[in-house]
Amino acid sequence: MLNADPTTGPPRVTRDDVIAKCDYFTRVHLWPLKSALDPDSWLQNFRIGEMDHAVHLLNAFMYFHQNLVQEMFAASVQALSRQVCRTGESFITALSAWQLFFDRAIIVPVPGDRNNPSDSGYSFARMARQHLGFAEDQIMSPSDALSELAKGPRPVIFVDDFVGTGSQFTGTWFRDFQTSSGTTTTFAAIAGVRDMRFFYCPVLSTQAGMDEIALQCPTVQLSPAHVLSERYSALSPDSLIWPTHLKGSALDFLETVSKRAKIPDTDGGSPDDWRGFEKRGLVLAILDTIPDATLCILRWNKNGWKPLMVKA
Repeated sequence: MLNADPTTGPPRVTRDDVIAKCDYFTRVHLWPLKSALDPDSWLQNFRIGEMDHAVHLLNAFMYFHQNLVQEMFAASVQALSRQVCRTGESFITALSAWQLFFDRAIIVPVPGDRNNPSDSGYSFARMARQHLGFAEDQIMSPSDALSELAKGPRPVIFVDDFVGTGSQFTGTWFRDFQTSSGTTTTFAAIAGVRDMRFFYCPVLSTQAGMDEIALQCPTVQLSPAHVLSERYSALSPDSLIWPTHLKGSALDFLETVSKRAKIPDTDGGSPDDWRGFEKRGLVLAILDTIPDATLCILRWNKNGWKPLMVKA
């Protein structure tokens, strides 16, 4: 986990310090087994002169395990009560309003570009049923949700694990889906219908992703459990990841080792860009997924490079 003083940056650590921390996280099940997340093997990629950067990058790596993700997701959804219940209402009135909202809400996973059943949004739709208590018939695909909304307004809660650029959600918002009547429509097209309310509850979001969704989808009320500022990027001049003595050489380090691993430079246009998709430069993983927005040297497994964690 990243442990940084916002004024001075993270403390200096040694390889032994970080490996001991990683081993502890594995023993207490905060991290998965080394077959899934292997810091020792990953550090073997680096030369002696690169080890200080590599160790601090590993020290900054954030892994969000199952129990933590469930609690963060629950907090994201429960935070909607601030928007559903009015300030000054009695407890009984507020409880009744929240229960009505909860019972009528439609849970919609945010699909990927190809709408695969393995998309992370679907696992969070299941989590909404198993851990938050939403009924099975409240979990709907985008097409089924639009078909249901044609009958009348209901609150819609979109769910997913992570927002990097915001493009996956905006793509869903503006995409044409076929309804049960045989017509096609979009969520954007019905957003202006009276009493129609839309919410988005990802577990984590970058600030840039939040800003993009707010710009493109102004009627959607955003409720992430945690927002990552630009300082969580390893590429930021003001990054929380690097101690003071490494900040000036951090970009050169990342570029040099990425070139040695033959990781492409696409100016952020590819998920396999050395800076991460859209040059986000993050250092995190959620459950069994390491997002495209993470630095590629954390998940690259070609040309003899040993990944810290394999991308699901």
